[in-house]
Amino acid sequence: MLPIEERVNTFTIRQHVADVAERLEEELGDEQFCFVEGSQRGWDELPSPDGPLTVGIDGGYVRGQRKQGQFEVIAGKSLLAFKRDQESKQQLSGRCFAWVQTYDEKPKRRLFELLQSQGMQPNQQVDFLSDGGEDVRNVQLYLNPQAEHLLDWFHLTMRIDGIESDCQGTAGEDRRRRRSI
Repeated sequence: MLPIEERVNTFTIRQHVADVAERLEEELGDEQFCFVEGSQRGWDELPSPDGPLTVGIDGGYVRGQRKQGQFEVIAGKSLLAFKRDQESKQQLSGRCFAWVQTYDEKPKRRLFELLQSQGMQPNQQVDFLSDGGEDVRNVQLYLNPQAEHLLDWFHLTMRIDGIESDCQGTAGEDRRRRRSI
C-alpha cells in the first residue's frame, strides 16, 4: 500500500487520505428521514434473507485537544449471524462504524449503507441494541421495516438502579422528616 523502501512525506499521506475521503463523501447518497421503501406484499416476495443483523450502538463524549471542549461520538458494530449460502463453518460478519455527531451531516445514510453492504433486505430481522439516548435512537429509526429497538442490559440496569436510588432517597427523606417532627 505504501512504498516501504523510500520515505514518504506525512503531508502527502494526509492529502491522499483526504482525497479518498472526499471522493467517498461525494459517492454517498443524500440523507433521508426514512429509508423504508416498498410494501409488505413486495417484502414477502423477496427470497429468505441471511441471518438476523444485530447492531450495537452507543454514544459517548471525547475530550478535544488543546482545551477545545468535548464532542459526541456515536460508535457501534453490526453482526450478521449467518449466511444461507454457506454450508461450511460460518464466521460472524462484523462491521464497525463511528461518526462525530455534531460534525457528520449524513449519519443515518452511513449506517444504512453499512447495513446494505452486509446484505440487509427489507424482510430481514434487524435488532438494534442501544442506551435509548435521543441521538442514538433518532439515527436507527426507519432504516428497516423489520427493525426492533431494544434497550441493552447495561443501560437497563443503570435505569433501574437510578429508579431504586430515587425511591430510596425519597423514603430516606420521609424518614428524616418524620424524625424531626
